[in-house]
Amino acid sequence: MTTGAHQTLSARVADLRAFANTRATHARAFRIDQLKGLRELFEDYGPDIQATLRRDIGKSADQTNQTEFQPVKDEIAYAMLHLTDWMEAQPRPIPYGLRPGKAMVKPRPLGVVGIAGNWTHPFYTLLAPLVGAVAAGNCTVLKPSMHTPRTAKLLGTILPEYLNPRSVVTIAGGQEALEELATQRLDHLFFTGSERLGRHIYTKAAAHLTPVTLQLGGKSPVIVADGSNWKTIGRRIAYGKFTNAGQSLVSPDYLIAIGHDVAAKVQESVIEAVEEFYGETPADSKHYGRIITPAHTQHLVDLIQATVKGAVGATPARLVYGGKYNTDAAFLAPTLLADVHPNSAIMQEQVLGPILPILVVDTYDEAIELVNAKPTAPAAYLFSERRRIRKDFMHRINAGAAVMNATVIQAALPSIPHNFTGAAGFGTWGGYESFRLFSQYRTHFYKPTHMDTLQAAYPPDPTYGQRMIDKLR
Repeated sequence: MTTGAHQTLSARVADLRAFANTRATHARAFRIDQLKGLRELFEDYGPDIQATLRRDIGKSADQTNQTEFQPVKDEIAYAMLHLTDWMEAQPRPIPYGLRPGKAMVKPRPLGVVGIAGNWTHPFYTLLAPLVGAVAAGNCTVLKPSMHTPRTAKLLGTILPEYLNPRSVVTIAGGQEALEELATQRLDHLFFTGSERLGRHIYTKAAAHLTPVTLQLGGKSPVIVADGSNWKTIGRRIAYGKFTNAGQSLVSPDYLIAIGHDVAAKVQESVIEAVEEFYGETPADSKHYGRIITPAHTQHLVDLIQATVKGAVGATPARLVYGGKYNTDAAFLAPTLLADVHPNSAIMQEQVLGPILPILVVDTYDEAIELVNAKPTAPAAYLFSERRRIRKDFMHRINAGAAVMNATVIQAALPSIPHNFTGAAGFGTWGGYESFRLFSQYRTHFYKPTHMDTLQAAYPPDPTYGQRMIDKLR
């Protein structure tokens, strides 16, 4: 493992701890300077980061701006605007029987935290949580994804130019480095990745009772109940599904159409949107991404083939659009599968790729039951013009976010939190919630000694004191 310096990770964490103990990061001016530094990083190195992400995961410059840069910029702007208010102490009431005195809750930095990013959004999953950690006044260890080595190397080089190197360090390496990070004495660990690896990291962190936030993804459904503007519906579904070649933890994973008529309309509208976005040959489009590795490309192809072939308890699906691939080039065209059975191969795991399975049910209630029977998803999406259906969806669906008539846009809003639950992970972050996540809301209580109003509670007759307190309440 490479840490970027000739020190062990334990030694670097100890250095961060020593700097945290100086309380230099507690000052509002220090936090604002760090956030300004992050903002300047985009201005100076934006093109370099775009080029690096293109080489690592085939992401276009436009998609990098939309899914990596702009959400982080928005987090920075939101934190800088509200930081003064967030840092204020919160007075709490005191019962009359315990007065005079003062009670308050005041946020303070946790200390040293770790953040592990993911290859689906190598820049965003690392730096968006970092905004909250910096705003809360913490020292931070960053661990970029091992699947994006160029991005990891670039961040390790440029971050010390903009962030105090005594408060933020970057480590590189694979799963071994991630495990070593999880075994450190951290005050919080923020992990984005697969459920399998998340469980493993959570177990490692438990050795020191380190609090952990997990973003693990899952199968986020799109339910299409009805519609009027099918062109808009197709565009919004296609954008959410095929941006970044479908490799997002909150992208639509499968689509449930209420009735065959709706299924035909939404299928046609999604295909039209794909060709509008990427042309008839997505392989030639500069706006269409690539799969993270040839091995993952082959895995996705195998899922398509197994689903089309069918199996015991799962009728064969139909390949109605796309399906072209080049494993060596890590390319898989936007693909639609129709008449997919709930027990088919592609419905057994999260599809981190540009494949949209379409299932058909007869009623809205059947769709809700089908979704809720699965592990809780990061997000659930509904398209409907009927208020009753939308209201019911908000109350009944099991998901980290309930989004109506749009997809994935909730992930770009710093004013609303990311709230994964169940198999999708746990922990709430984003905007103010990130500040809360990386802060200790510590109780402060002061009571003067010039008048001892507590003596009524002392022995030998505390019952008398209790009666007096009861009268004063």
